[in-house]
Amino acid sequence: MCQGTTERLRHPSPEEEARRTMATVPEAVESIEDFFGRYTRYLSEGDLEGLAGIYHYPSLAVTAVGCQAVTDPQQTRDFFAQGQETYRSRGIQGVRPRDIVTDVEVPGVWVGRLVLENLDESGEAVGKERNAYQVVTVQDGTRRIAVTTPLDAYLQDQA
Repeated sequence: MCQGTTERLRHPSPEEEARRTMATVPEAVESIEDFFGRYTRYLSEGDLEGLAGIYHYPSLAVTAVGCQAVTDPQQTRDFFAQGQETYRSRGIQGVRPRDIVTDVEVPGVWVGRLVLENLDESGEAVGKERNAYQVVTVQDGTRRIAVTTPLDAYLQDQA
């Protein structure tokens, strides 16, 4: 305590702390459905800049065989450029989000999973992949992927 001060310092109550924290967490400018619509549009178009911009840095890719920290947008561009070649060679020309499930959502963080439905050039479904994500809301209100987990990564056939 400072000399001449008789007032004791007081820690905020949990309710006060929650209100203070909530005031600093930005509100998302798009729904999670719109976010994954944008994400799958970037995937379908092969928009490497859009994909690099939709991830948070650092972010984390988690699979059954390990974790990979992604610290730079170029890592994201390189990963999706290689993946695009693989998918196109298998006749996959697009992707759309399906069955979006919110497991938990608190201000600034969405945790959930969805199915990415792979499409041929006529727009017909030719396969699907299940993925889990943790998505954060950054200061300007945009959402970014902070953690991605391909739930089918251990399967041989992901068509």
